[in-house]
Amino acid sequence: MYLLTVIPISRGVGKDSLTYFAKTNPPIGSLISIPLRKKSGFGLVVESKKALDSKSEIKSLPYGIRKIGQTKTDRFLSDSFVASAKKIADYHAGEVGAVLSVLIPKTILDQSADLEYKTQEKPVGIFYETLLLQSDNSERYATYKSLVREEFAKNRSVFFCLPTTEDLLNATSVLEKGIEKYTFTIQAGFSKKEIVRLWREIIESPHPVLIIATGSFLSIPRSDLGTIVLEKESSRAYKMQSRPFIDIRAAVEIIARETNIRLVLGDSLLRIETLWELKNPNRDMTYSELSPLKFRSLSTNGSEIVNMRFPQDMKKKEFTIFGQKLKSIIRNTIENNEHTFLFCGRKGLFPITVCSDCGTVVVCRNCNAPVVLYSKSSQKTVTGKGNLFVCNHCGERREADELCIHCKGWRLNPMGIGTENVAKEVAAILPKVKIFIMDKENVKTHKQAVKVRDLFYATPGSLMVGTEMALSYLNQKIENCAVVSIDSYFTIPDFQINEKIFHILLSIRDLALKNFLIQTRKENIKIFDYAVKGNLLDFFRDEIDDRKSIGYPPFATYIKITLEGEKTTVKEEMEGIKEFLKPYEVNIFDAWNPGGKTKYTMHGLISIPKDKWVDKELLLKLRSLPQYCLVKVNPATLL
Repeated sequence: MYLLTVIPISRGVGKDSLTYFAKTNPPIGSLISIPLRKKSGFGLVVESKKALDSKSEIKSLPYGIRKIGQTKTDRFLSDSFVASAKKIADYHAGEVGAVLSVLIPKTILDQSADLEYKTQEKPVGIFYETLLLQSDNSERYATYKSLVREEFAKNRSVFFCLPTTEDLLNATSVLEKGIEKYTFTIQAGFSKKEIVRLWREIIESPHPVLIIATGSFLSIPRSDLGTIVLEKESSRAYKMQSRPFIDIRAAVEIIARETNIRLVLGDSLLRIETLWELKNPNRDMTYSELSPLKFRSLSTNGSEIVNMRFPQDMKKKEFTIFGQKLKSIIRNTIENNEHTFLFCGRKGLFPITVCSDCGTVVVCRNCNAPVVLYSKSSQKTVTGKGNLFVCNHCGERREADELCIHCKGWRLNPMGIGTENVAKEVAAILPKVKIFIMDKENVKTHKQAVKVRDLFYATPGSLMVGTEMALSYLNQKIENCAVVSIDSYFTIPDFQINEKIFHILLSIRDLALKNFLIQTRKENIKIFDYAVKGNLLDFFRDEIDDRKSIGYPPFATYIKITLEGEKTTVKEEMEGIKEFLKPYEVNIFDAWNPGGKTKYTMHGLISIPKDKWVDKELLLKLRSLPQYCLVKVNPATLL
């Protein structure tokens, strides 16, 4: 009988390792079937010893040891990949098994007996370095194509990592030309049978391969892997929104370092933190340029900022959605059989509703977040009777025919600009124009989004109104692009919001073939001027100065602890956590939308010098917190 130490490949276990009995002695690195609570799961053997030699240890355990199931495979992951998973878990203050559950698809675990890892010698000349590539999309992809062919000539494979499914499809259409036989695109949306087939072909191919995938397939074992490309490095989609809250970008950097291979980070504008590290290297991380970084984005379209604060075409200073310039572009859409894309920062008709009598904001009855006013009409019809209040935070829906909850007044005034409102205004100008709306309320699935996108491009003289969601799907140039409304983004209390806005503006500018228009009532904000001129350098300088003055990343590492529950209980528990984590200082505050008494959200924030994380003492304390405490390292938002 043997005593095995096993990493459970599962989320929410709360421990890095568990102990089991086994009749046989499986090799270190074996993948085995293990009992987990009332279910079965998978575990990775990391230590084995004879039970007779551990009698005293077994007797001292406060629980009974269970027996393992069958051995799935004797060798599934390389030692360097397991070492990477442990460091990724440390960085994110999570468990190793939870990390492995993210990086290894469940379908592959189920079929692991037929997909054993085969140890092979690495090609000569592979070594770790991190290279940066910042340029326009077309130039960047031309560089990627050359890089892949160079690696193939040296008998090395390439892993091309992207944040979303649509990004994968767009990248594949460009990169696979001429090397279709050796290009494999794999994603979680494929059938189980297709995933297993592609995995097997990838690991068995004698020729170097190009793997185009999301971060969940980083565990594909290719001993000849020479380069990982992390494209769209600035995308927030790399941040997981559920436990273990991994940032795939951090995971990729750790994997590249531990497996000793080259990493390339690419984007039209790299993250502020990455650009800062390039200029200020430290002993743990040194960046170099793959080619000289481009800090000026060139474009041949006509770019213009339109001041909507005091419209010149109106005698009275009334609120209006479209200025004269944009109205003219919209009319020309049909006359010239062109396409026009109108970006709107918010969904629905109006993003906020306020009582005109007492000023009370209409909020969700569940979580107290401001509700958005939507029409009941379908996507194809922008007119209709009856409206709905919808909470985009928790999903609550209710009829909009109500009185003010505070003063019982009936004068509820909808404010702001939403996608449906923009579509209605367009229909008023051009009743016969074909209008497509792409936001998460009107387009629910990836398949629907592709269909709407393709219909838009196939319909001359049509117009699309969309939110950020649309930018991932629009993959061809559009004659006219305009930002109808983005001013509301500046009210979001997020230290990265300027960077996010700038990326959105650059993406829309890059789409525009003839006209690029920004409508704003904040015309003096420098970001707009930088965007229309493609001035990346001055934006970076301003942003890094602002962050340095406040102490935001990259000048610190933030760790956010979140509690949800009954208000009094949450406040008491957070005070207890603050005391427990001493001498580390924890700043406690309510969430941006804290919710009501029964479902209340509160945060605790720790700021430590960037070069001090991972702090072993703090990590141990964070891991000992209850499972219902959510811990995020360098979170996407502090609030």
